[in-house]
Amino acid sequence: MGLISARFMTAQQLQRCCLNDLSPEVIGYALFTGDNRRIGTVDDVLVDDETFTIRFLVVDTASAEFIVNQPYVLLTSDLCCWDAENKVVRSQATVQQVQDAPAFDRAIDLVEAYERTTLLRFGERPSAPADH
Repeated sequence: MGLISARFMTAQQLQRCCLNDLSPEVIGYALFTGDNRRIGTVDDVLVDDETFTIRFLVVDTASAEFIVNQPYVLLTSDLCCWDAENKVVRSQATVQQVQDAPAFDRAIDLVEAYERTTLLRFGERPSAPADH
């Protein structure tokens, strides 16, 4: 399993992506915690290149309402749902989870290392089959 940025996917591949009511349409949407604190803006989504399910949101934290020490972080898609009408994404992640979330750097290859890092941070592999 590998991860691919939605920015590098074809229109046909993008149409296949859907998980928990998320789609690549959320790129550019504001992202909020469950208690309505702004985390930032969805900068990209990372998609499993085999199943075409969205695994992570790349979040630009420049507009966060609290201190986040990384300019971009990864949040697991399992914690998020979107409100298309209001063009926002809501996350169940706490402020602490966002602050502890792994940094994202486009210059680094999108490999399973990011998933392993997120596994350590959030306690489970996002969208993993039961046998993993």
